[in-house]
Amino acid sequence: MLDVVPWYKGLPELERDVVRSELRTVSLATGEYLFRPGSRSPGWYGVVEGLVKWSSPGTDGRTLSLAGFSTGSWFGEATMIRRERFEYEVVALRPSRIVILPRDACERLWNNNIEFTKALMTHLAQRVNWLMGSYTGNMLLDVDTTVARAVAAQLDAELYSGTHGRLKISQEEIASLCGVSRQRCNTALTRLARAGVLQTHYGGLTVLDTDALYRFAKISRTPGTDRGPA
Repeated sequence: MLDVVPWYKGLPELERDVVRSELRTVSLATGEYLFRPGSRSPGWYGVVEGLVKWSSPGTDGRTLSLAGFSTGSWFGEATMIRRERFEYEVVALRPSRIVILPRDACERLWNNNIEFTKALMTHLAQRVNWLMGSYTGNMLLDVDTTVARAVAAQLDAELYSGTHGRLKISQEEIASLCGVSRQRCNTALTRLARAGVLQTHYGGLTVLDTDALYRFAKISRTPGTDRGPA
């Protein structure tokens, strides 16, 4: 997974070896929580394989789905930098493996490697942009658009994974990420398929027209900034 991470490939070879030795790995079963609100942040999280959902539980028992993180995604940087406790939760939607880069290692890198610092700042800026878009989506957009955004997010997250538009994500997982029923999600995906945007198949889907997907998702794309909520 590290070999396709841009910030890691930009490190000197010796530093790459040190980073590999500092990583910790966590395995999660489907439905198992990586952490819940109130937990302390040990560092920066990266998804080696699998799919986890980032959500915020409400006091009324309902949960707001914020995003999904798949292979190659990194998350938890804001809480790590602020040295605060998590205010949200992350749960596995399928068996997943997560790596943790300890905060001390991250601090060493952002103090001594300008490329890592730039990558982290870019990551934070993209996260803010995504959250603003998600807020707009939850307030203003219909379910079809929300589903298209969820698919676009997974496509962005796997941009460097060599999947060529083929995503291993089920309709049930997309529905969970969007906070809608599986039936309503299936209706939205069927409309996207009929429009030639994607093709569903057993075990996932394939994006056929990336530009069309982003039009349906009502997301503006700037060349060179294709990453989503990674």
